[in-house]
Amino acid sequence: MTNELKAQLSAYDWGGDRGALYELDELIKATQGDAEKLAEIEQALLEVLASGVKTAAVDYICRQLALIGTRRAVPALAKLLQDEDLFDRTLYALQAIPEEAAGEALRTALPAAEGHLRVGIVNCLGERHDKKAVPALATLRDDSDATLSRAVESALRKIAH
Repeated sequence: MTNELKAQLSAYDWGGDRGALYELDELIKATQGDAEKLAEIEQALLEVLASGVKTAAVDYICRQLALIGTRRAVPALAKLLQDEDLFDRTLYALQAIPEEAAGEALRTALPAAEGHLRVGIVNCLGERHDKKAVPALATLRDDSDATLSRAVESALRKIAH
């Protein structure tokens, strides 16, 4: 990924020129099957993400990390779990990354999360069929928050199948 593309992605905002995004999409498509090139793209995306970009750029980066992300992306994404505005985008990426580190990040974030953020993590753990999450989920089964309790039951059913 060129420095010019990184700069364009860093500056991207809603309603802005999507040309750089299209170029990155094409670059990712062209490098499928080339683990080394995909790792370079992943690293560049993580560098842009760490630079404090706008939500629109974070949204795009998370969608790309859902496609090509590896355990290297997990620490950066785990940090974003604390940001309510970026939470859904982060869950989307973490749910798709098939690495154990992604499940660990979600399980670690679960106790501190509250409200709809906790429900989102529970749902994500269920979608990942994360058997290691069962003990933590079981403690939330009878929570006074009915939405959380239903989400836990659903997640546990998904994990069991």
